[in-house]
Amino acid sequence: MNGKYLKGIYPITPNKYVSDKIFIEDCLRVINTSISVFQFRPKLLSYARRNRITNLLYKECLQNDVKLILNDFVDEVIRYDDVGIHIGFDVCEVKNIRNKLGVDRIIGISCYDSLDNAKYCEENKASYVSFGSMYRTNNKVNYTVCKKNIVKEARESLHIPICVIGGINLDNIREQIILKPDMIALIDGVFNQIDSIEALNILINEFTNEEI
Repeated sequence: MNGKYLKGIYPITPNKYVSDKIFIEDCLRVINTSISVFQFRPKLLSYARRNRITNLLYKECLQNDVKLILNDFVDEVIRYDDVGIHIGFDVCEVKNIRNKLGVDRIIGISCYDSLDNAKYCEENKASYVSFGSMYRTNNKVNYTVCKKNIVKEARESLHIPICVIGGINLDNIREQIILKPDMIALIDGVFNQIDSIEALNILINEFTNEEI
């Protein structure tokens, strides 16, 4: 049921931005493109700000048939009918989160550079797994660079959608497209551009025009 959403360019919001007003406007513009999935990553926001922005993004995603994914905050995800969640890999959480959220919720899990972690996630009914960072990134202090062969092996052995993330932009996206991931996630590659919508549309065209 969720498979049609877990493909293509996957925009993820930055942790830092100038103002809530500008940030929300940028997000709404991104949601109104041809994407099918969008992640709100509110790690540094207070509960009140996070809740207000989540409500706005959720309504916009519903209107545009886009799946909203919230990074962490499991207890807040439950308040919405079909908001998904993305979490970091943790053995206990991976094992229990599907039972907590039910069979229909999108659950994405970061597996960094570990195919074994990804297989464990699939066994425990994750909706998708992500690998990365594929390149140097400014969005995490501590990160592991994932080798391309890990993604290739994942394509051969996993039966759930695969996402790549980390330092991906218009200059290097074709290197990722040839790995045949289901999704390519970008933060700065969308939101840190002079014109985020123009950049996003170019990225979408690059991805969709390639046979994957």
